[in-house]
Amino acid sequence: MREPSERAMDPVSSAADGHGHRWDAVVEPVVAEAFPGHRGAECPHRAGARRDIGGPLPPERGAGRRPWGGAVSRRRLLSGAVAAAAVAALPVAAPAGTARADGRVRKVVLIGLDGLMYKKIQQVQAPNLLQLSAEGSLSRTSIAPHITISGPSWATVLTGVWDRKHGIRNNQFDATPFAKYPTVFTQLGRANPALKTHSIATWDQIATMAASGNPRADVVISTQPVPNDADESTVDVATADAVITAVTRFGPDFLFTHLDQVDRAGHSHGGASQEYLNAVTRIDVLVGRIAAAVDARMRANPAESWTILVTADHGHLPEGGHGGQSADETTNFVIARGPDFLAGVTDARYSLVDITPTVLDLLGAPPDPGSDGHSMLAHPRGDVGIVEVVAPQGVR
Repeated sequence: MREPSERAMDPVSSAADGHGHRWDAVVEPVVAEAFPGHRGAECPHRAGARRDIGGPLPPERGAGRRPWGGAVSRRRLLSGAVAAAAVAALPVAAPAGTARADGRVRKVVLIGLDGLMYKKIQQVQAPNLLQLSAEGSLSRTSIAPHITISGPSWATVLTGVWDRKHGIRNNQFDATPFAKYPTVFTQLGRANPALKTHSIATWDQIATMAASGNPRADVVISTQPVPNDADESTVDVATADAVITAVTRFGPDFLFTHLDQVDRAGHSHGGASQEYLNAVTRIDVLVGRIAAAVDARMRANPAESWTILVTADHGHLPEGGHGGQSADETTNFVIARGPDFLAGVTDARYSLVDITPTVLDLLGAPPDPGSDGHSMLAHPRGDVGIVEVVAPQGVR
């Protein structure tokens, strides 16, 4: 067996599709031998076309989280039960990212919270998300007329182009759009092959994006569903555990994670329900744990400078569902906490389309001339579009 290497990786398994893409979980070979992973699958409440997912889940669709099968079944991905152990098996590497003016190496964690509305963060007074907002910059805006469905929205987050360009209209898609509009993982890898990128997600279609292109994300983990986990709280904990392990033990230059339980609550009970608020409270705890891991990593590695970005893909109707153009469905927010962002700035300037340009800028990669988004570092001091400036408060 050759020595472990972050760039010299073997896939767990692969199968070529009709477009020449290979659906692999890209993991270090020793990990691949120890953890065979599982088949990809489609989440029931993400199937179908634009309005198909509107409203609460019918019983037959809500009973089980992911029936096996579908286009993504050709991937083998690390399961949630072994995700943290798999990431822990990766070697701790020396910093390889882009240095700031003060000499510290920049690193970014992007937290995607499916179906979350910022006004619900405020309603439950979620301490960790409010703390990140206070310590950094917060943009709140609408993504209309963009399609308010997860597939189109997360594709926009990870490419920096709107749905009208990448062409993804629902949650049934393959890697084809990412040949023309490469993901942030591919763009970073082309700009600097030494950068290490991870994707760790509850929704397995995120892996369709992260494993596309050349190069693709170095590590792609799709968390396995957990039995008797109707609200997805347990599977999200497994995802967060893997993220914390990756940050603590490995320190990738860019890590994207996706947590799903708020969206599940919206579909099952509605955006105005107590169950939705309960999911927001639970997800806030996980965000706090991830942020604490990042902060601990910075204290242990003073040569590193970490930015945390947080966003969502869409909101939810009071009765549940999304895909339309109401204010509750198109609402969007971006939190940016790091040394390049002034604490306490709230504006209406940026949205999910600006995430990829910001990550590229933070990590020293050139901007994509075809991008619809803009780097938030262009106005890091909040000099345009300020709504209010508040003093940081509270303790995580």
